[in-house]
Amino acid sequence: MRKWPIAAGVVALAAYAGWLWWPAGSAPSGGRDKPPVPVTVQTVAPQVLSVVLKALGTAQAREGVTITAQQSGLIEQIHFRDGAAVAMNALLVTLHDDEERAKLHEADAKLADAQRQLERLQSLSSDKAVSRSAIEDKQAAVNIAQAQREVANVALDKRYIRAPFAGVLGAREVSPGALITPGTVITTLDDISLVRVEFTLPESAATLLSNGMTVAATSAAFAGREFIGRITHIDTRINPDTRSLQVRAEIINAKRELKPGMLLQLRLTRDEAAVTAVPESALISLADKHFVLVVNGDNTVHQTEVQIGRRHIGFVEVLAGVSVGARVVVEGTHKLRDGQKIMVVGG
Repeated sequence: MRKWPIAAGVVALAAYAGWLWWPAGSAPSGGRDKPPVPVTVQTVAPQVLSVVLKALGTAQAREGVTITAQQSGLIEQIHFRDGAAVAMNALLVTLHDDEERAKLHEADAKLADAQRQLERLQSLSSDKAVSRSAIEDKQAAVNIAQAQREVANVALDKRYIRAPFAGVLGAREVSPGALITPGTVITTLDDISLVRVEFTLPESAATLLSNGMTVAATSAAFAGREFIGRITHIDTRINPDTRSLQVRAEIINAKRELKPGMLLQLRLTRDEAAVTAVPESALISLADKHFVLVVNGDNTVHQTEVQIGRRHIGFVEVLAGVSVGARVVVEGTHKLRDGQKIMVVGG
């Protein structure tokens, strides 16, 4: 008894398909032809189908670093405020430098003395009062004194902690007079005039991506706002575990509204060449086959099988079956049979 509902469904489907395929002019009743059915038609035209890719990513600073000291020492002066924007090489912290200054003065004195002795010997060389080897020895002494001065100058420069690039400072973690050692956190520095965001896409998207492709980013912190960036790097390898591709984009952030760590929703759109497409409402699907009702010159319809490709909002790509310029029924398809007369009321 349970087989009856299934059998009834199969019979109903077969009857509907037969009704669609039964030519309207060969109705078995032998009566008058049915009047034309009012329908809406549309001419098949090329459509540009956009491929839209979506992903999630986390904003990162263009450059980010934790500012620390290279040497141990007492902080003499702090030259910045929390959250301040600084230029490249801006002075942030000065450590006590008395010993380093003294060593630089000593190196300056040694260099000056070596240069005087070299000049004296050179003045005597014209009279051949000194040997060439003696002048070369003094020249070597001058070179050594210059190198020692450079070492002393570098040691002094390390007492001044500077910004390695332009950016925005974080909170100050130290105070004047504090003893710091290498690795002590002083503050952070981030360049967020441009933010980077890394995200993954399925390997099927690999052929759709290219450097320079536009990326639109949105954040829950800025409802209705879009931040536009571009792809700057596409990984050369597919992750074999996740079958995904790592992509990096950069987004201009001139007003510093986007902060490192923000979750961003990313949308990438690629417009492809125009393709033949029909409205979704024109498509009739039976099992695994698809049809459209093509309007002939005598205002009769011919049910035509089509091969479909990608779907887009409101349209379906047609790979074969109809061509650009054909007229298809888009409203009223459920009222028609193959070969039936129509009356165009729209389109």
